[in-house]
Amino acid sequence: MKMMKMSHLFLLDFVVVLLVLIASASADAEHAEEDVVPPKEIIPHPDLPDFQEGVTVRVLDRLESCARVAASGNWLELQFVAKQMNDDGENYEEFDSTESRGRPLYIAVDDKEKLPGLTEGLRDVCVGEKREITIQAGSPLMQVDPRSGLNQPQTDRPAVYEVMVRSILDQQPVNMFAKIDLDSNNELSREEIQEYFGKEHDIDTLFHYQDKDQDDTITYQEFQGPKYNHDEF
Repeated sequence: MKMMKMSHLFLLDFVVVLLVLIASASADAEHAEEDVVPPKEIIPHPDLPDFQEGVTVRVLDRLESCARVAASGNWLELQFVAKQMNDDGENYEEFDSTESRGRPLYIAVDDKEKLPGLTEGLRDVCVGEKREITIQAGSPLMQVDPRSGLNQPQTDRPAVYEVMVRSILDQQPVNMFAKIDLDSNNELSREEIQEYFGKEHDIDTLFHYQDKDQDDTITYQEFQGPKYNHDEF
C-alpha cells in the first residue's frame, strides 16, 4: 500500500510538472502572437543593410510600421520554402520547407554556422516580414551544418528561400520533445519517456491522454508539451 501511494505521488508530481511546462509554453506562444503582424501593406523599396557577397534579398511583404526588428540575442520563428532550379533549367523544385516538416523552425539571429546565407539574409528583419533570400551558386554561405537537420542545397546553382518571420523571441525556445526523443525519429517511445522521467514514474497516464491513436508512441503532433524546434537551426 505504501509503494502504491508513492507511485501515485510520483505520478502527481509528473502531471504537475507537465502542466506547468504546458502553461509556460502557452504563455510564450501568447506573447509571441503579440509580435506577429499580418502583412497588409507592401513597401516597394524598403531600406535594407548591405549583405555579404553571395546573398541577395528581396522584401516580398511587410508593414510600413515595423512592430519589432530582430536584434542580437533574439530567436526567430520561421515559415519557409526552399527551392532550386531543376536540371532542365526551366522549373523550380522545392527541396525543403516547414510544411514538409510539419512544424515551424527557430533560428538564432547570431547563428552563423547552421546556414550562414539564411541568417545573413534575415538581418534587420521585422516581425511579420516576408523575404526572398537567394544564396548564389558556389557561395560558402550555402553550406549547411550537417547537425542542423536542414537539407543541403546543390551548390552548383542558386538556392532561393522564401521566409516568413512569424515571431521574434527574446530567448531560446524550450524543446522538451527533442530532449526526450533520443533517436530523433519524431516519435516518443515508452522507453524514451521512461528514461527521461525515471523508472519511478508511472507513464501510463501520459500515454492515455497524449497517445491519440494508441500505438504506444507519441508523435510530434500528439505531444502536448513544449516542443519548439530550436535544434534544427
